Amino acid sequence: MDKNIPIDQNMIDYIFSHTERLHPIQKKILKYNESLGNIKRLQISILQANFLQFLIKVNKFKSCLEIGTFTGYSSLSMALSLPKNGKIYAIDKDIKTNNIALNFFKQANMHNKFYIETNNGIYALKKLLKNKKKFDLILIDADKESYIEYFNFAIELLSKKGLILIDNTLWKGKVSNPEINDKLTQKIKKFNNYIQKKKINKYILPLGDGFTVCWK
Repeated sequence: MDKNIPIDQNMIDYIFSHTERLHPIQKKILKYNESLGNIKRLQISILQANFLQFLIKVNKFKSCLEIGTFTGYSSLSMALSLPKNGKIYAIDKDIKTNNIALNFFKQANMHNKFYIETNNGIYALKKLLKNKKKFDLILIDADKESYIEYFNFAIELLSKKGLILIDNTLWKGKVSNPEINDKLTQKIKKFNNYIQKKKINKYILPLGDGFTVCWK
């Protein structure tokens, strides 16, 4: 048995009280998302966002690609850690949430770091690949049905020492239960099995709803 401590809300609150404080606009996005009801689940966790910021800072990354932006919490978190000349290419098909995210980016004075494409993920990734773009960090957090396709594009778009992160790969713990086989759980299980067989470095971290980290 591996050695792990239980992570409850008290522990999370303790962690937050002993780490860097959130940017005011990060807090504003979190508050806004709380008002959205069940759809707020599309936001990554604060711990995951902190981890993204750590990766960007320690590796001195300059370019990020995000597939699935929602209201911009993960995007803004990454932007805050990028250098002044850093850039984020954010893809999401929902024009409404893209506009909401852009408004938050402007409030944080980070909008100049962004290119937001309102488009189907596969189409947008094909265009990036055609234009021979490369990114230091790629975050996949969109429709689960397309995860394998997104990942295959991400491998081609990844810079030499870059990282790919995929959210929701533990799927509320359902992936480890052989008796749970609803459509989306099957999709995530299929994706995890696909990554397991790929000749690539990979780890699944129990952050948020599961964070898979891959690199060449």
